[in-house]
Amino acid sequence: MKSIFLILTIAFIAQATSAQSKFKAGVNYNIGTSTYYGSKMNNIHGAGHEMPVYAVKISNGMGVKFLYNINDKFALTLNTAYQQRGAIFDKGMYAYTPAYEFNYLDVMLGIAYQTKEVIKKSKLCFNISGGYNRLLNSQRVNNYESYNLVNDAIANDFSALANVGLNIPRVEKDVIQLSLFANAGFKTVFGGVLADNGQVGKNLVIGLQVGYLFGFTKKE
Repeated sequence: MKSIFLILTIAFIAQATSAQSKFKAGVNYNIGTSTYYGSKMNNIHGAGHEMPVYAVKISNGMGVKFLYNINDKFALTLNTAYQQRGAIFDKGMYAYTPAYEFNYLDVMLGIAYQTKEVIKKSKLCFNISGGYNRLLNSQRVNNYESYNLVNDAIANDFSALANVGLNIPRVEKDVIQLSLFANAGFKTVFGGVLADNGQVGKNLVIGLQVGYLFGFTKKE
C-alpha cells in the first residue's frame, strides 16, 4: 500500500512540473475541533456503563499543497501537513480537564472539482482525498502534568478528507482557497495497555481551511 502511494505521488509531481502553467503550489492553515468517534470502553464502573465519553478539543494544522489542473474543472491534489488531533475526556468530572493530544504528519492524495464562476469570479470547489497519517507524538495531559503514550498508541493511520468551499482568484494565476473540511481516520488510535482494556477511538477533525496557491508561468 505504501509503495503504491509513493509511486502515485512521484508520478503526480513529475507530471505537474512538466507543464507548469497547470501547476500550483502553496500553503494552508487549518483551525477546527477534533475528537474520537466509534469510541466506547466496555464494562467500566459496572455493567451497563461505557466510558470514557469524549468531547471536542481545539485542533490546528498547517501544511503545503500542490495542485495540477487536468482541465478547467478537475485537478489532482497532493497535501502534506502537520495536524493536531485528540479529544477531551471525562469533562466535568475533575477540577482539571484531561485530554489526549496526538500530533500527525499527513500525506493526502486526491481529486478536486470547481464549478463555473458564482461570486465575483470566485468558483465553488470540492475536494476528496485519501492518505496516510504518521503519528509524531502522543500524550495524555491535564492542568499540571502529561504522560507520554508512545507505547499505548498506534503509529500509523489512514484517513479520508473532504473539502467544500471557494476558489478566489488573486493576482493573475494565484488562488485563495477557503473551505470547510472533515477528516476521518480508519483505525483506532489506541494500543498497548489502553487497547487491552478495551479502549477504542478513531480520529475525527472538522474545521475551516485557509490556503493560498501560487500559479506558475509555463516554461518555453
